[in-house]
Amino acid sequence: MKNEETGRKKQKGEKTKRKLFNTAVRLFNQYDFGEVTVDRIVEAAGVAKGTFYIYFESKDALIAAFLLDYVNRVDTDYRATLDSFPPDTNASQILLSLISKIADTLTGTIGCQSMRTVYKLQLADTMDMSAVKGYDRELYGMFADLLERGIERGEFSPILPLNELTRHFVVAIRGLSYEWCIRYPDFDLKAQALSHFQILLDGIKSN
Repeated sequence: MKNEETGRKKQKGEKTKRKLFNTAVRLFNQYDFGEVTVDRIVEAAGVAKGTFYIYFESKDALIAAFLLDYVNRVDTDYRATLDSFPPDTNASQILLSLISKIADTLTGTIGCQSMRTVYKLQLADTMDMSAVKGYDRELYGMFADLLERGIERGEFSPILPLNELTRHFVVAIRGLSYEWCIRYPDFDLKAQALSHFQILLDGIKSN
């Protein structure tokens, strides 16, 4: 009986936490992070303010959880793009398709304003931003996998160690994203990204 009651409480707690999280996600998608206060979240969720702090240490902690969840879902979508290609497809073609998909996601789904906010949070360094700041993100693993595949098949020259080569590709997409944010709307992210990565790929192609 006691175990059943504990199980019900745990289930109720998870439901409340998910309700708070989903409410915050909806508000984050509508407003800038700075406009979404804890008071606004709990009011929209119909939950007492004290309850919020049972599940989240602060709004920053919730934002970090939101970003981690979002990054994981986006990376799953990117992985599906990679998996849709036949095994014998050139690594260059898949990489350019991945870059195209990333550009479409940034411009059409995430949006410039949200990306600017993410950059602000990273620069402020007041919360855990490892989901988007670190180099162990699944997306960057996809870059490594494709570059390694191209090297093994003789498509690319091993001019640099794989981890160093991957880092250059990661820095490139980050730099292009930042350039888009500061020059928006006068910067065509997709066109510029495809052009830039074609130059990178041409530079490592085997003769």
